[in-house]
Amino acid sequence: MAASDMAADDQNGQWTCALSVEPRPGRLAAQVETPDLEGYDEDVVVKETVPTEIDAGAQVTLVGTIACSPARDLRGQSILVQDQEGTPRGEAQVVDFDGEISRTAELAVDAPTRTGEHRWLAVLPAHTADGIDYEEVSAPFTLTVRAHATNIAVWDVPTAIVAGDAFHFKVGVKCSSECRPAGWTFNVSDEHGVQVAAGALSDEPWPGTEALYHAEVEARAPGAEGLHDWSVKAPGPHLDIPHEEQTARFGIRSVPRPECLISVEAIDKESQSPIEGARVVVHPYRVFTDDRGRAQVRVPKGTYRIFVSGSGHVPFRTECEVAADTSIRAELILDRELTDADLWS
Repeated sequence: MAASDMAADDQNGQWTCALSVEPRPGRLAAQVETPDLEGYDEDVVVKETVPTEIDAGAQVTLVGTIACSPARDLRGQSILVQDQEGTPRGEAQVVDFDGEISRTAELAVDAPTRTGEHRWLAVLPAHTADGIDYEEVSAPFTLTVRAHATNIAVWDVPTAIVAGDAFHFKVGVKCSSECRPAGWTFNVSDEHGVQVAAGALSDEPWPGTEALYHAEVEARAPGAEGLHDWSVKAPGPHLDIPHEEQTARFGIRSVPRPECLISVEAIDKESQSPIEGARVVVHPYRVFTDDRGRAQVRVPKGTYRIFVSGSGHVPFRTECEVAADTSIRAELILDRELTDADLWS
């Protein structure tokens, strides 16, 4: 917390001012105390708390509270706000008095678009009340402006891609102030920093989200088999409003071209009915069964451990040598709690 003293003498006493910045969500409270009348305490304190950080260009709400000793109704007066260049940013009129403290209406202002600290000024102008002249009092406060935080999401990346083949995935970016991404671009790079894809975000958010803007990306899997570390970087430094450049990493697995087809049928062992949505894992391949309980996976020749798991069922596991097209019937047992009779039978 930073603090300083400020006084303005007049014929009846002194102004005392206190200005503080409340924690997020970005509400600022400006407090200005009026001059004490003759015969009352004349201590002067101007204090400033450590300000909250505000997104560049974001809207900030200022609220003034004015305390007098003795208490005085200041409805009709206003607190003026100026930026560090002395440009007026607005005024908040006193609209409420609770018998002790006068409060202003909310004043919404836009924060500066340049990052860093900005020294603004709150001013209670000189005025005359009940035949007494009161001098102007002002108190500075600091707005700390930061670049907008961004988050990157990458999804719908295939679990395994044939080396050298084209594939698609999705990239989404969300801004802390939910900015619309006019002209936002991103780059996709491999583990060597070589750009392998690029794109621009759409103007419409992903369904079911408030401000996750996305794009579908086409890229080509590395020619070398194995797991590769790729990254997405966004947004660029060219934006009018500063945004943090963020990087999200994700994996790409290049595999040999498949030679065989594994067909899996998942059924409930007791009812012999198909299990829809069962997960079939033939590492590194993953698929889900359709409404007929069937799924297909294309793999190179080799030995595989196959897992099939369905909701409410005990997982099924088997190992097999795949040298040609293969069919597997996975009968899954209901996963039910054991009764005392089961335990002691």
